[in-house]
Amino acid sequence: MKHIEALILDWAGTVVDYGSIAPTSIFVEAFKQAYQFDISLAEARGPMGMGKWDHINTLLQMDSVRPRWITQFGQAPSTADVDHIYQTFMPLQQAKVADRAAPIPGVLAVIKRLQQQGVKIGSCSGYPKPVMDVLVPAAADYGYQPDCVVASDECAAGSRPGPGWL
Repeated sequence: MKHIEALILDWAGTVVDYGSIAPTSIFVEAFKQAYQFDISLAEARGPMGMGKWDHINTLLQMDSVRPRWITQFGQAPSTADVDHIYQTFMPLQQAKVADRAAPIPGVLAVIKRLQQQGVKIGSCSGYPKPVMDVLVPAAADYGYQPDCVVASDECAAGSRPGPGWL
């Protein structure tokens, strides 16, 4: 490990929340609560990894979703619709993200071993900072404490930092 200085990991589905259940189920619930509009778990899972506002916008543009939206509402989805679903999504996600904060079996032992060897553990997420403010301490209760946490809304270029991100 002499050449590896840091490892950057995603959260949901990589370190915690096996299967990324927390975000996908909340997308389904947010669409339903905001507009009585149904999307499937498979559709919700499609754009995983994006920032959540962008994820919702992408869902509304999908070939499997957009025509159903137009049929139900008589017009294409708008930015205001994305905003409304996102505003519905956020409190739901904040309320439930800690329920899925347990590390995936085996991951914590590997991370601890790397940290003992001097490898820094960074993390990034498609979750915005208000959700990470709930998830980070909940995961710490299980023993997961990365050296750096970056949320999707802390990156100007999108949900993940790039090579030149400071």
